[in-house]
Amino acid sequence: MSHSSEDVSGLISRETLAGRLPVPGSARLYNGFGTLLGASIALGAASFNYLFGASVASIGNTYIGIVGYLIGLMMTLAPMYLASGMISYRHGVDPVDAAKSALGTRGSALLLVMILLTTLGWSFVLVAMTGQAAGRLQQILFNPGGSISNGFVASVSVLMLALIWLLLRKGPAMIAVLTRYTSPAILVIAAVLLYLITRDVSFSTLLNTNVDPKLAYTADPLLQLAYGVEFGASNALTIVPFFGGMARLIHKRKHMVTPCLLGAGLIGAGFTTAIGALAAVATGSTEPAEWVVKTAGNGVGTVIITILLLANLGTLVSFFYLAGVSVQQIRFFAKLRWDLIIFVLLLPGLVVAFETEWLIAHVMNWLAYNGAMFAGIAAVLFTDYLLLRRQQVLPAHLFVKSSESAYWFWGGVNWVAMGAIVLGTCTYLTLFNPLTLEVSGVFRYVGAAMPSFAISIVAYYLVMRLVIASSYKGGYRNVRELALKKVAVGL
Repeated sequence: MSHSSEDVSGLISRETLAGRLPVPGSARLYNGFGTLLGASIALGAASFNYLFGASVASIGNTYIGIVGYLIGLMMTLAPMYLASGMISYRHGVDPVDAAKSALGTRGSALLLVMILLTTLGWSFVLVAMTGQAAGRLQQILFNPGGSISNGFVASVSVLMLALIWLLLRKGPAMIAVLTRYTSPAILVIAAVLLYLITRDVSFSTLLNTNVDPKLAYTADPLLQLAYGVEFGASNALTIVPFFGGMARLIHKRKHMVTPCLLGAGLIGAGFTTAIGALAAVATGSTEPAEWVVKTAGNGVGTVIITILLLANLGTLVSFFYLAGVSVQQIRFFAKLRWDLIIFVLLLPGLVVAFETEWLIAHVMNWLAYNGAMFAGIAAVLFTDYLLLRRQQVLPAHLFVKSSESAYWFWGGVNWVAMGAIVLGTCTYLTLFNPLTLEVSGVFRYVGAAMPSFAISIVAYYLVMRLVIASSYKGGYRNVRELALKKVAVGL
């Protein structure tokens, strides 16, 4: 069967977007500010931010917590975007391939593992939360005083998984189409929720309403601010596994930071988390399905929750797309069609559907430590590309799997980078335990994320300068010669 040139061009474009091949400028998905802003809002405004808001309120001072959270979020997002997205944007490559220049041809497997654990972990948590929220709504409406129906929760969760596969199986172009509708819906619902919780109590009054002092993390204002800043910074650190996959789809350099900073940051995570914090102190409830119905009533509350749950599809489709591209680093997945890759990634969700409470309790605990790992990874990526390589990378060598690659380092691994990542992780956990919320004495002045990021930058830069001065490892000194060298490229 023959294909017209337009059909073939469209097919190649879809295959490129869904695969590891470098995405040329003409095939990139986000050509304008608005489309990228919508995708960024979908990425940052997932409904679990309303739960994060309850944690922000629990700091002890709602106003200080929200302000601190916004400061930490916006202060940390920009360097994270640059660290994780610069090479992917410039050369159109997957973030794992981009990381090979810093971590090594084989060392980049660390980022692959972290990307898959993070994207799939948050995706399945969001699926589980969607099922639980639907179950809570069903219980409030039809079984008040009773328990949540596990069968209903499982049915909703399975339905969400099926919708994700149907929407994404034709390729990632659905992300732009879907977020065109879900992002405005998220914002409208957030605005409606803000109106509902401030309908009887003024906004300023709520900002100055705090949780019971016995339930607060601390009564020290400076430590409250430090907690708020750290919660925001920790959220920003989790953008590292996501942003590289988006950056390769951005058409214009000027759009790389600003729409994402506004969409995923201020409008997405910032706005929804602040509403969650205000709702927690206004209603005394941390579950969105419960406090929405409590403030809006059964009828309007049901409509709001339904739209909110459906709007999660934009976020979930984005998460699974990023996982689907990165997992093609594994040869088994690289041989599969795109729709089968997504199907295989969704399969664990069938177990999740029947174990939503267990998943939320245990996986959320593990995901709390994500920021500790990504502080060091972001520091290495940032320092290597901007300070050591001066933005010069050899794209062909990113796809060379042998010692012929400029990025082979020591047996395919940059052990200096690994040491810097371990140093960053240990520094972070010494200053702040994200699960128990235990902190060191200096945490109240410097937090944990930014000191860990800075220490990893300094350590990596100084040691790598010695390596570069004494050897030709890593392709720092002989870029022109390596660019002329013919190498065996393979995916």
